[in-house]
Amino acid sequence: MRRKTAIILFAVLFALPALSQDMGNINYYAELGDRPTATVGDAVKLFALTMGQKPRDFAAGRQFLVKEGVFPDRDYAENDPLRRRTAAYMAARYLKLGDSLMYSIFQNERYAVVACGANGIMPAGRGEWDVLSGAELMEIVARMAERAGDEK
Repeated sequence: MRRKTAIILFAVLFALPALSQDMGNINYYAELGDRPTATVGDAVKLFALTMGQKPRDFAAGRQFLVKEGVFPDRDYAENDPLRRRTAAYMAARYLKLGDSLMYSIFQNERYAVVACGANGIMPAGRGEWDVLSGAELMEIVARMAERAGDEK
């Protein structure tokens, strides 16, 4: 498990070179990779950093992501456990996935899980209500960043 976490950590750092210069972020990633449960706050921070922002707190990061159309405009608390459906929605919106018919029609969290599974962003066939670990969140963000880099 430690080896997988280390590999994911290095993938995120190499996919997001701007983050590797900030020692606080490196420590945060090391800690996040060992957490059994990721939070909505973790996802907001990682996505905002991926998009080139350094949010000062959860509210600022959330507001930025809602404005960019990446985060669902709903009441989420920073410490809510991160569910696969929320992470999938954020990844699908960030990547502008449209190759799933149902997701392209409804653009909701349920079909975002299917679209992300079909595009290799997250494992297919997993439940939308599953809570993600820190390592899983980092893996999703690394795959998402890799795919975004391939499309440029």
